[in-house]
Amino acid sequence: MKKITSILIFILIFPQLFAQQSTTGKHRPKNVSKGVTLKSTKSQVVINNVPPYLWQHGCGPTALGMLVGFYDRTGFSDLIDGDAASQSDNVNNAIANSAHYDDYSLPIDYYPDLYQDKSELGGAHTSDCIGDFMETSWSSESNRYGWSWSSKVSVAFESYVSMKNSSYFLNSSYEYFSPNSWDIFVNEINSNRPVILLVDTDGDGSTDHFVTAIGYDVSTYMYAIYDTWDSDVHWFQWRGLSDGNTWGIYGFNILRINTVNTGFDISVIVNPSVGGVVTGVGYFENGQTANLTATAETGYNFVNWTENGTQVSTDVNYSFIVNNDRELVANFTLASGILELENNNITLYPNPTNGLLNIELSAISINNNKKIAVNLIDYFGKIQELEMINKNTNIIQVNVGDKNTGIYFLQIVIDNKLIKTIKIIITD
Repeated sequence: MKKITSILIFILIFPQLFAQQSTTGKHRPKNVSKGVTLKSTKSQVVINNVPPYLWQHGCGPTALGMLVGFYDRTGFSDLIDGDAASQSDNVNNAIANSAHYDDYSLPIDYYPDLYQDKSELGGAHTSDCIGDFMETSWSSESNRYGWSWSSKVSVAFESYVSMKNSSYFLNSSYEYFSPNSWDIFVNEINSNRPVILLVDTDGDGSTDHFVTAIGYDVSTYMYAIYDTWDSDVHWFQWRGLSDGNTWGIYGFNILRINTVNTGFDISVIVNPSVGGVVTGVGYFENGQTANLTATAETGYNFVNWTENGTQVSTDVNYSFIVNNDRELVANFTLASGILELENNNITLYPNPTNGLLNIELSAISINNNKKIAVNLIDYFGKIQELEMINKNTNIIQVNVGDKNTGIYFLQIVIDNKLIKTIKIIITD
């Protein structure tokens, strides 16, 4: 019997909240850097035997295909039919076969067009390749040709490998870019395990491309990848997603396979889910040290870590030796001076929205000399104050039509006090 373990970093509800898409195509855009070429030094660690496959109907399935091809070449030889060292027809069929292309890629759509395919119209074949399991190009998932969601990478890995051999033990987790993510990345490479990075190639602040990470240089703080656009090794600076940071990192999938179960899962639930962010969870070998960090969101304070209702630590940094599965709770509370309206007397509509949003404050008169602000919090925790374009006695109107689609949190702040946080969905 196979064992599949998927770890979500901190959100168990609405998993797409922190998921992001790839949006690039078959060729490297002209404005995207190729990175640098580094001479081999003692400060570098690069994994051998990762096959540098080229873009096959999506960077997501291609990047994951390289990882699967690597495992096929290093002890799990039934994952790809024939030799996985080069990009044969068998390899292309494993990544995204002709049935995938016919059912989900046609008619070809490029942004801003989004055409219905068989994921919505029906009549599609049974999923049997990485692109199918990743739901690449599926119009039902708002994916145009070649696009994929980060939340589907681990699903695709587990589903494809299980289809090929259900006896393997699989483990997957996701690591968002953080002060701790470099050490976790280095540990994976040192353990001879490539990872799938989601990056922002052009530095516009939005994710756009999946790549296969195969190495690092500790002296230059750089990471090495195969980028799906050629077979060269490319090096880039390890840094997070931000405007101006070309090849900035959103996060990476940790995907492991074994013939026996040798480790344990450390997972965390954040309570409440909007209270903060936890890093450091995942799959650990017996005897490894887990280093968890809790970071409170604006308006919240960290309280403690609990397990089965019992407090285990009050420090934001919690470290322990792993010798069994653990599910912890990171507890946060509203900071002092932050108030909630009685009876939740705030109504927000329409929600979902693709433009104007009305916020009705039934218990508050806007004209009562109160200072009111509306803040929008995106998936990175970045806070932006929205301009109020219309106000009457108790209704505020804001426009979110220029924002990317996804799930956000809206904060209502009155007289510099956080009154309420509401989840909103912005659509096309």
